[in-house]
Amino acid sequence: MIPKNIIPMIALAVLTTILFVGCGNSESARIEIDFSTIADWKYMLGVDLYGTPLDRDSEENFTGSLRAYLRGMPGAGGAGPLTCGFTDVSLSAPFLPEDEREDIERRLSDLRVSISEKGVTLSDTSGIPGVYAGGWDILRSPARVIPALPNAVMSVGSSWEREQRFPLHVPQGEADGLMYQLYTLDSLYKTPTGTPVAAISWVFTYRVAMSGDGEERGQRRSPLVGQGRGNALLDLRKKKLIQSKATFQVTHSGVRGMEINEVVHFEMIE
Repeated sequence: MIPKNIIPMIALAVLTTILFVGCGNSESARIEIDFSTIADWKYMLGVDLYGTPLDRDSEENFTGSLRAYLRGMPGAGGAGPLTCGFTDVSLSAPFLPEDEREDIERRLSDLRVSISEKGVTLSDTSGIPGVYAGGWDILRSPARVIPALPNAVMSVGSSWEREQRFPLHVPQGEADGLMYQLYTLDSLYKTPTGTPVAAISWVFTYRVAMSGDGEERGQRRSPLVGQGRGNALLDLRKKKLIQSKATFQVTHSGVRGMEINEVVHFEMIE
């Protein structure tokens, strides 16, 4: 027989457990993108670049910017990845010759971007001529700012990771790219209008190493290494990415000896 003075304590313990379990359940949600209506989606992509010489006595600073819309392709919805194309591409890159800048704009307009829970893939992974002249890998900008979602129920504080590899052609020759990203579900909340939102953040590293083996590879310098951070908001009701931002810093080991800082914005246009 349980003593009467113990019963209230047991009841309190049970109530506390119930409340704890209830709170735990409310702090989890399915983190995914619904691709069924992507043909109507439109996002604004903005990239700003700041280059600073590693030599403090040099005054060879430079800036660049990219503005474009990323739109869902007609008939691209369904169970497969989200496929988008660039429109209204505008590239400012004073450090590139005009013909190269125009060629990059043209090739970006033809580029196709596929997004899934595995990450971001591009229709042209061979690189764009002239990109590395200023140490700016434009092709990777969407991959750095668009998060790869797990398509699973996640609790606040839990993490998931992605690793992407891709071939590149750079002035030094053939290269291999590697991007590693570690994501965390930071919080779940509702906006003043009642929209449920997931706040996500991530850290990532990126490097490009020359292809080849043994002594030949050892004699070549890696043209690009970097790291950065990102954060994003996801509309859990519509299962759409609302907005995201990534900051990225690279040390360019080429002749220029530049430190590159890149800020990428990605926002849904209703």
